[in-house]
Amino acid sequence: PGHVFEMNNQAKHAVSNCGDDHRVHLILDYVDQDFRIRRRIPVQPGERVLQTRRSIDLLRDRGTRKTPSYLILGAQKAGTTSLYEYIVQHPLVVRARRRETHCLDWRWNATLKTTKKRREHCLRFFYAQELEFHPSCLTGDSTPSYLLDSRRVIPRIKEVFPWPELRFFVILRDPVKRAQSHYAMVTSSDGTPEQLKTRGDEWRQMSFNEVIRKDLETMQSFGLVPYFNIETGEVDNEVFESFVGSKEENQAYDRFMTNIPLGTGSHSLLARGLYELQLRPWLKAFKRESFLLLRLEQMKEVGVQTTMERVWTHLGLPPFTMENDAARNTRDYQTMTEETRAYLESFYEPHNQRMAKLFGDEEPPWKYS
Repeated sequence: PGHVFEMNNQAKHAVSNCGDDHRVHLILDYVDQDFRIRRRIPVQPGERVLQTRRSIDLLRDRGTRKTPSYLILGAQKAGTTSLYEYIVQHPLVVRARRRETHCLDWRWNATLKTTKKRREHCLRFFYAQELEFHPSCLTGDSTPSYLLDSRRVIPRIKEVFPWPELRFFVILRDPVKRAQSHYAMVTSSDGTPEQLKTRGDEWRQMSFNEVIRKDLETMQSFGLVPYFNIETGEVDNEVFESFVGSKEENQAYDRFMTNIPLGTGSHSLLARGLYELQLRPWLKAFKRESFLLLRLEQMKEVGVQTTMERVWTHLGLPPFTMENDAARNTRDYQTMTEETRAYLESFYEPHNQRMAKLFGDEEPPWKYS
């Protein structure tokens, strides 16, 4: 059939060899004159090139990018599903086999005795073997329970995903609204049997206020919030300032995380909104530049595209224009009473101030008065 030389500008096409003889099919992509080539790949004579519709890699670069390249750690009900769906729109990003792998918490296989076996188990949740040949592509995970469960997850990351180029995303939301959304999700009857089982049924017969009180009582039983008066909804600022960031608080947090049931989503309604407390061990365990912290409210203010430009930079990816910026995994829920809102704002306000100090901001990310 002879050789084929094709001029192409990203047009979809299919090629048939039309026989048993080998032939060359050379595609010459052309671009506009002002197009800036961001990456040139020098090829040696006889060298093998691996090409997909989204990438070009040299065989000698096989395995130079580790899987996964990023983890979305949380927070739950703060936009993690939307962030993941935005990231995987980039042509050089490949989905994991499932969005929330949970391979580092409740799908962790404790029966495996070696690091090699435990890493192989975790990599089953990604297209790791396929991506080994295409290091210009990357993949990642979005499991929002990781942020809270640092006691277990951090040492497991250091064991099975120890590469320094691993990037982390944390997206946060007004903790009062986050708690309301969390309760609505867990008590909803919508969803698959697997989803309903994962959410748990502990809160199904409890009101929002009852779950709030239960979570506060649980935290107090482990000495985690000694500064908060459950009955009056007031914070003792003197106790707060001496306790938060102390050795005693770290020990209380460890007791809390060791004893709460982690098998379903029906736990830690308010604890998941203590963002500074949750971030502290992560920022101690990994370099600050490995993290990109986002706020859901800010994403809405500046736009998804502007936010994703920061995301592409954090991942070392070329710019890409979003095709779908619709929010994902949203739901309607009942209006919170003003009394309950004021109660939660009183609880969270000093913690929001701690977030401002952590990042050197003059104002807290969420202000209530």
